[in-house]
Amino acid sequence: MSTPTQTETASKSTFARLRDLWNDYLPYWFMAPMVAVMVMITFFPGAYDLYLSLIAEPTLDVFAADFVGLSNFETAFTRGGAIHSFVITITVVASALLLETVLGFVLAALVAGVGSDRTKSFYRVLFIIPMAVAPVSLATIGRIMLNSEIGIIPYVINTGTPFAAPNFLSDIPLLTVILLDAWNWTPFMFIIFYAGLSSVPKTLIEASRVDGAPMWRRYVHVIIPYMKPVVFVATLIRLIDLFRTFGVVYGLTGGGPGTATQLVSINIYEQMFINNQITVAAAIAIVYLVLVVALCNVIIAKVGFEGVWD
Repeated sequence: MSTPTQTETASKSTFARLRDLWNDYLPYWFMAPMVAVMVMITFFPGAYDLYLSLIAEPTLDVFAADFVGLSNFETAFTRGGAIHSFVITITVVASALLLETVLGFVLAALVAGVGSDRTKSFYRVLFIIPMAVAPVSLATIGRIMLNSEIGIIPYVINTGTPFAAPNFLSDIPLLTVILLDAWNWTPFMFIIFYAGLSSVPKTLIEASRVDGAPMWRRYVHVIIPYMKPVVFVATLIRLIDLFRTFGVVYGLTGGGPGTATQLVSINIYEQMFINNQITVAAAIAIVYLVLVVALCNVIIAKVGFEGVWD
């Protein structure tokens, strides 16, 4: 009777160890590709951006660059217009988020209350259309429609109402940006809220109706509390996305007139590609990233996913 050789035994032992290693760390092996991608597209660029914010000028030899400490941050907030752009960004984000959340929920509630399924489908398609418009196309169409000389919107206001149409892009540029963003992204909130309303058990609504609760009480005490997870997630996603706004505003106003609509993203772009202040742009980007991450973490800590699902 033949016995396994020492080489075959060692080979089997090595294979068994590899198999055990694979099975023991299986979740980590599946996570490894995504972690590698995140390092390449997130952590490495972030580390390089931090490096740029701390040097005088970028060089091919990263170790030969002149370290200037926080000088670029000082320049950004004293001469780079960073404070002004932060105020403008927060104003746009807060106003657009509130407007889109309220309008999205109202539209979702109205469509959910429609009796005909065919009519519901029609409204769902109708309300989703604005979200399909590309930012550059939306900005171009907006500039034409809001033009005080050839725009259809000023013409309708001047001829169909007793009021004189303002110059949207010079008199009220910030409000115009907020309203255009709301038109473009309210459908996103509408879709999520409509899905959330569709998931509310009909037994809860019927029970509140039997108890004699009017419609506003049904929403305040039954429907909205049940939809807390949906509202929280939708608001958080839209909040993060609003901080990334660039294309529509830059295409519509270019950050103007002057700096009236200069978001942080537009300020970073101008510092880097127009003023050729790469290190100042990097400093603004670092502060902006820290503030956005801190704000989102504060919201999650105060509201909390666990608290939302309670």
